[in-house]
Amino acid sequence: MAETPEQAVQNAVKTAGSERELRFRDTIHLPFHQVGMPSNMPSIYLDEKDVPEYRDKDWAVTKPEWVGSKVILNKMTKIIEDDKKAAFLIDAARYNADGSLMQTFNAIFTVENRNGDWRLISRNPFNIRKSE
Repeated sequence: MAETPEQAVQNAVKTAGSERELRFRDTIHLPFHQVGMPSNMPSIYLDEKDVPEYRDKDWAVTKPEWVGSKVILNKMTKIIEDDKKAAFLIDAARYNADGSLMQTFNAIFTVENRNGDWRLISRNPFNIRKSE
């Protein structure tokens, strides 16, 4: 899906909102690890059948305030890499459906190259700051 580690990060961020430009399951390699997820989401996906097609599929029930939201990548900095993996520190913002700022956050996204296809294997958000 992605030819470069940077494109893999950009693709992963595109799936974090409700735009559905890309399918979540098309942007990750299994096993996929995510830190700090709510109880309705697993901390690790091991099997393709457990990975939702789109991340927002159950938000109407689990995160109704996120329905229609969009995530924008403000900055990414590569912090480590080799020929198979790369990790990025990202700075991003989530916007409400009406375009107003909901929150900003940082995260470490780790991507892996399998047969020339870079995809996300780990997502670790932190510094989540709600808009006032």
